[in-house]
Amino acid sequence: MNLTLEQKEMRINHHQFSLDSSERERLWEERRWYFKDYCVNRFQWFNYPKWHYVASFPLHVDFEASFRCNLKCPMCFRPYIDKKNYGDMDFKLYKKGIDECVKNNLYSIRLSWRGESTLNPYLIKMVEYAKNKGIKEVSFITNGLLLKGKLAEGLIKAGLDYITVSVDGFEKYYNRLRKPITFKEITEKLKNFYSLKNSIGKGLPLLKIQALWSYIKENPKAFYDYFKDFTDKINFDPENDYSLREVPQDKDFICQYPWQRITITWNGEIPQCISDWNLYTKIGDLRKQAIKEVWLGKAMERYRQTQLSKKRLSIPCCKRCHRPSIEQIGNKPEGEDNK
Repeated sequence: MNLTLEQKEMRINHHQFSLDSSERERLWEERRWYFKDYCVNRFQWFNYPKWHYVASFPLHVDFEASFRCNLKCPMCFRPYIDKKNYGDMDFKLYKKGIDECVKNNLYSIRLSWRGESTLNPYLIKMVEYAKNKGIKEVSFITNGLLLKGKLAEGLIKAGLDYITVSVDGFEKYYNRLRKPITFKEITEKLKNFYSLKNSIGKGLPLLKIQALWSYIKENPKAFYDYFKDFTDKINFDPENDYSLREVPQDKDFICQYPWQRITITWNGEIPQCISDWNLYTKIGDLRKQAIKEVWLGKAMERYRQTQLSKKRLSIPCCKRCHRPSIEQIGNKPEGEDNK
């Protein structure tokens, strides 16, 4: 394949960064059940967009287990979603999607998008079904409020591969941002879950926490040192201003997502992009179509061509997307601020 200089240098913006040591980074990757398959998936993940190569099936699928949430965090994008049709994904609809993913040898799924996954009463069953069918990596993001008791034990026994818990700083920030959860409570939940998954899950699911940089930048090393003994990974994200109707953009940016992933809402609708949380542009519906049909369909191909022709800002969700303008802060090994 003959690539132009522009194609070779296509920018892949990262939106999450690490506070971890190189040793913990290595262990995070190598402890996966299917490490070789993961390496192949990551090679495809970073190179297919640069090559503008469309695989026969998405490299990853996000299933929105729930659009509901049990918190009202002020820094979240949820207050700025226009279409608030809250609900949980029906298990039969989910099975339809998973069966197709398995048929096409999909490596990974994530059971979250705009809501709190643990509110879906069938979450354990969803994890168990995907793993038993052959999905190699299943994960989700949570605020951790319900991560205890039968739910915690059930997720571990179901074969969950990793879980990401949002922890935004110490008491000063966390107790205000994540109320009614307190910093003391989330610390206890994380310690209990870490101990439980090591005793009954052979170390899995891997436990990652993520913070917003705004709330740990005063002393990232203290944050790292506090959590490193009862987590497997510690990451952080830059904070975005979701109140903006139009985000300052690099007009030449080409998004990698159209060559990587597809997202399915709790009721089966398929948005043009995972960043289209308002569903400005719906390109399919799992209730009526197959994932592959949408992935290889005309709407998705138009989306890719719009990206390549540098006309991305004609797309409604792209005008509000922070990915092209995310500050590439970089990793902070072992919590160092690197000032």
